[in-house]
Amino acid sequence: MYVQPLEGSLSANSAPSLNGTLDGEGVLDEGMLSGSAASTAAGDNISRFLPPGSLDGSPGTMQGMFGSLMSVLTQMMQMLQSMMGYGGGNERFFANATASSTGDPHLSFDGSRWTSMASQPNLLSSNSIPGGFQISTQATPPNTHGVTWNQSATIALNNGATTIGLNNSGQPSISNDGQPVSIAAGQTLQLGNGQTVSYNQNGSLCVTVQNGAGGTITTTLAAQGRGVNVGVTAHEVELGGSLVDGGIETPDAGTF
Repeated sequence: MYVQPLEGSLSANSAPSLNGTLDGEGVLDEGMLSGSAASTAAGDNISRFLPPGSLDGSPGTMQGMFGSLMSVLTQMMQMLQSMMGYGGGNERFFANATASSTGDPHLSFDGSRWTSMASQPNLLSSNSIPGGFQISTQATPPNTHGVTWNQSATIALNNGATTIGLNNSGQPSISNDGQPVSIAAGQTLQLGNGQTVSYNQNGSLCVTVQNGAGGTITTTLAAQGRGVNVGVTAHEVELGGSLVDGGIETPDAGTF
């Protein structure tokens, strides 16, 4: 460790002078130090224990090295989050796939159909999309016959920083980095990385995401009856979640 030698000698005259008095808690504010005393307290006491030039942010200095390290760690975390996705389960590659959650609610994936009355925190997910992709649904409380509907459906993108949702009243909601984003009927918003959301005149939301390898997922959210219907078409991507796993609770031989 480099220690800058103290020049000169200490004397009563060299001590920094104080202006004002101690506050009610007996704490001396920095503003009470006069002239060079504030500079001494804020800077000299730190710089005495660091090599000269170590705080200027240039390559090879402590600030420069820590900045580079934090940049590398941030990139590694983003890659890890993208690889892990949201579902935490195994995913399989599909050249083409269709999926849905409709009605009360009926679930389907590539021709298989079943019924589930529960909320689906990971209805469908994909790590093939940069930043991850996940659809979740929140079920209504069951009625007197035990029937539920999708009270809302939400799509999460960009490691969860972007969410697009629709409730069973037909009210859309979009959030980016915790800030609400407004959208008007007939408008299309660019979300970055080739991702878009369109608010159609019929009240539905259409979200399209893609990657650099030709993979795409298009999701439509539409309020109908007492619930929100979810429809998905996917091409050249890996998919996971409840729809892919086929967690059949009640076989549904009827039609949608």
